[in-house]
Amino acid sequence: MRSVHPPQCLSQIISDSTPTRVVFLAVFCSFLTGCPKPADQTEAKRLPLEGVTLRLLVVDDPALAAALGKVRGEWRTQTGATLEVTESCEDEFLAADKPKADAAICGSSLLGPLAEGEKIVEIPAGLRADDQKDWTDLFELARGHEVVWGSKTLAVPFGSPVLVCYYRADLLAALGQSPPETWEEYQGLAGLLSELLEDRERLTKQAVSDEAARSGTMEPLGPGWGGLMLLARAASGVQHPDNFSTWFDIRTMEPLIAGPPVVRALVQLVETAKYGPADQLTADPAKVRAAFWRGKCGLAVSWPTAAAEEIPKEASSLSVGVTALPGSREHFNVDHGRWETRKADADPRVPLLDISGRIGVVLVGERSSAAGELLVWLSALQGNPPPAARSPWTTLFRRSQAGSPADWVEKPMSTATATDYAKLTRATFESQQWTASLRIPGRREYLKALDEAVAAAVRGEKAPAAALQDAAQRWREITERLGVERQQAAYLRSLGLEP
Repeated sequence: MRSVHPPQCLSQIISDSTPTRVVFLAVFCSFLTGCPKPADQTEAKRLPLEGVTLRLLVVDDPALAAALGKVRGEWRTQTGATLEVTESCEDEFLAADKPKADAAICGSSLLGPLAEGEKIVEIPAGLRADDQKDWTDLFELARGHEVVWGSKTLAVPFGSPVLVCYYRADLLAALGQSPPETWEEYQGLAGLLSELLEDRERLTKQAVSDEAARSGTMEPLGPGWGGLMLLARAASGVQHPDNFSTWFDIRTMEPLIAGPPVVRALVQLVETAKYGPADQLTADPAKVRAAFWRGKCGLAVSWPTAAAEEIPKEASSLSVGVTALPGSREHFNVDHGRWETRKADADPRVPLLDISGRIGVVLVGERSSAAGELLVWLSALQGNPPPAARSPWTTLFRRSQAGSPADWVEKPMSTATATDYAKLTRATFESQQWTASLRIPGRREYLKALDEAVAAAVRGEKAPAAALQDAAQRWREITERLGVERQQAAYLRSLGLEP
């Protein structure tokens, strides 16, 4: 075999710019130095989070934890990271100085305590940029309010329902009535439905027992919900475009819950409760929803969910509709101390946000960037249904989810009504008119005082104004114990303002 030697005229080859000479030189040099193999032949392409283990803590939501546990394999396939899903309760989670996790999915109302306790960090800006479809697909208020504290985005939305009004469309048609737009209309309709259903009981000669009795309406007035129901009723009277102060005066932290809008709301609640069942003071949204589908009431306040339990099969025969909670054609200007009429073309209905829901937060630690990627990825997961739909505390929260409304409602609900609910939810979370619930530390204590005021007024133990004066005094004591300045700063941040 002939030996291979460098050409004698190498300098001539280098100086020659013709394609043939260049190719020859490249091949020759490769021959001398050895041709490197393509990277994908020497080692497998590394995934972005290869070798990383992320720990996700799910708080007070076994159904959601189970659903997320089923996508661990998909997460590892796409990223190379291992996902560990564990569970905790709210008290244990809040009490821990450093939870043993990189991220957590918890109640949306915990954003304030976690932020004020400096236990969570901001979601990386790159994950929520305008060119990130997984972020811009979120409803406007889901990403612009629900997960914002002050000026910082501190969480990822997983769905937060608002209370809506269920109604029996067939019964309203029999009465020649439309769904109510104001609380006065709602109260009148509840009375008409109560009479109609009592007549039906007499006509069919059914015994009126606790199980068989039918009511004009039913609202969640039990522990943990009576106060929220009152705030939802008062939201349209409290919300005013010239005022930031709603439940507290933002300048002094003086409670405003004994003011005219909330007193009026409690008076109306007490009057309407006369058309409800005796057990409504123990009812939560799930109990109300189940009672409605059993045909026990003509109206009901709750929210739809595919995770609903105790829904009878025969409920599919009911003619059902859903609409936004009623509102008020007047709102109170707290700065001027007077009621003012809304513009004629203005919607009287104002939703109360932050009553329920789930958010994902990145806990302080070394893997904040990877934990943020995990939460956004989980939030954007599609499926039949998506994991978040397995939780009874969530609802749809993305534009892309509106095309599959059946994933988010109980099975007896018709396709048409499910579609109406999806449209209603999107309109709610893209509205310019809304009121926030309490998100500051001490939320449970504040709401408990309101629960007790509602119960005392409904039972006739105290007049509505007196019951709310007592609750306001309790609020002052809670605020003073937790620190007026600290609570004021938190309240401002909860409204998207920086102190």
